[in-house]
Amino acid sequence: MNGEIMATQKEKKSLSNGVYDYLKTKILNNELLPGDKLIEMEIAKELEVSRTPVREALAKLSKDGLAENFPRKSYIVSKISMKDARDLYSVRTALEPMAVREIAEEGITNRTVILENIISKMTRAYENGDLETVKEQIIEWNISLINLTQNPILKDTLNIVNEKLYRFANFIFRDEKNVKDVYTEINAIFSAIKNLDGEGAYNISYKYVSGIYPMLETQSDYKMFRF
Repeated sequence: MNGEIMATQKEKKSLSNGVYDYLKTKILNNELLPGDKLIEMEIAKELEVSRTPVREALAKLSKDGLAENFPRKSYIVSKISMKDARDLYSVRTALEPMAVREIAEEGITNRTVILENIISKMTRAYENGDLETVKEQIIEWNISLINLTQNPILKDTLNIVNEKLYRFANFIFRDEKNVKDVYTEINAIFSAIKNLDGEGAYNISYKYVSGIYPMLETQSDYKMFRF
């Protein structure tokens, strides 16, 4: 009997996690935009599940800051502002070059060779005109940089910042020019890392990250973020 109860609980948790992952992906990819309503009944119908896992998923999204809860248990996609973007990119600009310099001082080793693999995939995709894969590899590059730093405080802080910035990044990367510009900057950073040029890598990274926020303002509808 206890085994059946445990199995049922695991199944419910799995459903809840599935709904959460589905909604989180749509929010981060801006398929659900700031202020959009998250209606429990409609989501349950769309995903062919009961309302309980949807309710649990919405509560988790609210806890993670991706949804906002209002009276009568209604939810909307959380609103984000240009001030949020400026503040987050300011922190990233201050910290990410430190991680890049640390990695450049080590160079390409068995531990950091993942960066070389990412650059190879990114370059092949770029040369084939496959900008979707380029975007995917840019995200992999950012994740790998954070994972490779051996400073735990730096790693934890950058993880928090980058997760919050993901929504802005997907918005920025709708513009192919921005994708191409970021590709060029990352290749320059990689060259400095490969050459064990810590200060050069730091300076290029600083220029690259500080230039991302202005890319957001080049989007014709960026004011959708002004709440």
